[in-house]
Amino acid sequence: MLDLDFLDVQFSQIVGAADGSVSPADKLAGAYDSYAHGGTIKGALCTGGDKSLLVEAFSTDNTDSTVTKMALKICEYWQSVPVIGLPAHGGSSVVSVVPTFTAYVSVVELTIRGMITSTLFEKPYKRFFGAIETALKTVPITITEMMPGSPPAPMTFVEYLL
Repeated sequence: MLDLDFLDVQFSQIVGAADGSVSPADKLAGAYDSYAHGGTIKGALCTGGDKSLLVEAFSTDNTDSTVTKMALKICEYWQSVPVIGLPAHGGSSVVSVVPTFTAYVSVVELTIRGMITSTLFEKPYKRFFGAIETALKTVPITITEMMPGSPPAPMTFVEYLL
């Protein structure tokens, strides 16, 4: 289960402790990676993920291109998160997991841009990453399972991040 409250607390603590001498991007990436591993996708495990992509996503220079880079790196990261899991559709095994997060960079970018405001909010990271999570939950992931029969045959299923 994705836990936005946990992520909000972690980000708040990391950013609050940052003194400007060292970038907090690595610690932020670690917190987000832990959060993402709580995701659920039927037929897949959310145990992958290239954390270095998140370090890039959370290294900011406060320019307009930062939003584009953040969206791209978050989508590239999620592309690498789902790995073959246990069959969830009656199959004997999962043959493949094909996410399409990188095709949704523009959706995530628009979501991030929609969150930029001068208004202060309680639990800002929960609000921010909750909006991104909502966008990511619209991304189809194709799961192929080997179905029993004579002969066994592969069957595909479209799933989503839960």
